[in-house]
Amino acid sequence: MRTPMGGGRWPQAVLDRLGAEGPGADRFRRGTAGALVAVAALLFGWILVLGSTTRGQAEVRNWSVVWIGLDVLQVTGLIATGLLLARRSRLAALAAAASATLLFLDAWFDVMTAEGGGAWYLALAMALLVELPASLALAALSRSAMDW
Repeated sequence: MRTPMGGGRWPQAVLDRLGAEGPGADRFRRGTAGALVAVAALLFGWILVLGSTTRGQAEVRNWSVVWIGLDVLQVTGLIATGLLLARRSRLAALAAAASATLLFLDAWFDVMTAEGGGAWYLALAMALLVELPASLALAALSRSAMDW
């Protein structure tokens, strides 16, 4: 079946076009970059709306499911990174980058949602001693794996 972007699967065709050389590829790359900046601007506006309306309080349904889901994503990312690393696959770069991001987010949310006192200090200690160093190590692995 022929895809709108030409031969092959459309995600690969888009990635190939983003990495191509020539004036047409440059226009496509600039257009894609412009679209990403426009989405970021819209998201920034949404952040301002949320910041002015939530006033530091939010009622969350299924809070435990959210935390479990984040942890499941971290486990999945770490397993994928480990398996791809064992194969010395360049795809380990993507898995490691995603895992690094998830660990960073986990540290952020742990610290920012912890109750005061001992719970906050424990969350901060876990962030500084475990989650952030692991995130940095995975980011370094991601960068290194891109050169394989």
